[in-house]
Amino acid sequence: MRTLLNPWFVAGCVIWVIVYSFRRLAHPVPWINGYVDDFFAVPVIANLSLWFMRGAVIRSNYYVLSAWKVTFIVIYVSLVFEVLLPAFSKTYTGDWVDALLYAIGGVFFYFVMNKPALSKKPKA
Repeated sequence: MRTLLNPWFVAGCVIWVIVYSFRRLAHPVPWINGYVDDFFAVPVIANLSLWFMRGAVIRSNYYVLSAWKVTFIVIYVSLVFEVLLPAFSKTYTGDWVDALLYAIGGVFFYFVMNKPALSKKPKA
């Protein structure tokens, strides 16, 4: 549960709620809507993945995502949101700046957020 209480994860979720609310009101906030939410996209997705892996698969609060897994998330999100969706829908537009922000968010997640939930292993 500590994984979902990470202050950066909470901040990313709050930003998403703000962006979503203002979009629904037809008043998008330019910087948050255009850049900050893209930066937080990968950290939020990766943190949810980390929580799932810790709770359902690995069952260890010491587990962290490997660099390869974080890289996969960055590439996947970039391809889906910046290549595939714009190719199939006029609602979406591809933007290399967004892909760059996903990558920066991935690096941020890996080095800042991707820590064991517990600081020390208990002695056996």
